[in-house]
Amino acid sequence: MSIEWICPNGHCLWRWNSQPVLKFGLQAGDFLLSSSILLSGNNYAKVSLLFKFMNIKMVNPNTYFTIQDTYCVDIIKEFWEEKSSKAISQLQGKNVVVPGDGRNDSPGHSAQYCSYTTMELESKEIIHLATVDKRQTNWNSNIMEKEGFIQTVDKLPKEIKPVEFCTDAHVQIGALLNPDKGKYKSLGIHHSLDMWHGAKNLAKKISTAGKVKGQNLLLHWLRDIVNHFWWSCKTAETYEQFFALWIGVLRHVCNNHTWETGGCHHDHLEDAQRKQWIERDSKCHKTLANVILNKHWLKDVHKYLRFRSTAHLESFQNHVLMYASKQHAFTPRVYKSRVLLAALDYNFHRE
Repeated sequence: MSIEWICPNGHCLWRWNSQPVLKFGLQAGDFLLSSSILLSGNNYAKVSLLFKFMNIKMVNPNTYFTIQDTYCVDIIKEFWEEKSSKAISQLQGKNVVVPGDGRNDSPGHSAQYCSYTTMELESKEIIHLATVDKRQTNWNSNIMEKEGFIQTVDKLPKEIKPVEFCTDAHVQIGALLNPDKGKYKSLGIHHSLDMWHGAKNLAKKISTAGKVKGQNLLLHWLRDIVNHFWWSCKTAETYEQFFALWIGVLRHVCNNHTWETGGCHHDHLEDAQRKQWIERDSKCHKTLANVILNKHWLKDVHKYLRFRSTAHLESFQNHVLMYASKQHAFTPRVYKSRVLLAALDYNFHRE
């Protein structure tokens, strides 16, 4: 609100504003409100509705978007670069293990943006963010995560020494890190896979097999078999050690706990076994053996033996929803700034 005192001759004697006035006539309250909406992860529509219910005048949308684009977005980017440079400088000269994961701005195959995040495993600090627009990949949403990964790996080795990269089971990224013919084979980066995703995929295979008629007994053993996979990966240091532990489950489910070349590592079992044992060489047992000994699945098992997890990254991806909800659309610059805000917030409170 502005009030002016005018004399009978038309001269302005005094002017009062309900808000302090900044340069170029910008109202301080408009500026603070517009910047705070962005910095707090809110959106204009909801705050505007709140003001409407309280019968308070609200900064108009054009002013809000102008202030956001002119004064906020670039400053957020500069502040992020300052903080990330400081974090990266502390990692120089060290062997760094880097978990990475991508997040689309909307579910399904119609995403507009993908942000690929990398974190330092020990400190759990986010050290790099690459945001990809669908227009950068010829409107192909399916390769945005791959593009984000490429941008990350093209930059990080120039600043730090990544010796291991942990991802989910993304086929395109796995091909890039293939030690024999991948694009980044010369970097010598070991590719690890996230344990949770590996266990989830195994459970899915057993669950599918257990839904076949006559094989529902597999569903009763599903959790035990998946737990055995976790334990085998955590215990073994080489593929040979893993395989020796892993195939023991085929004998255990048949109530056979010792054999010529070894035995189960659990304590003595009570006679009262709640689960029904699987009969050896039955249809159910043969199906389980096909899952356990699947060559295509076993060839990637060595990627789980370092027992890595991207759980903290998954937590961050969930935190991004506070700043960049999948229910709202954003311009490229604003979307990127909101993801950077989420990363700054997460790093600040990671302890």
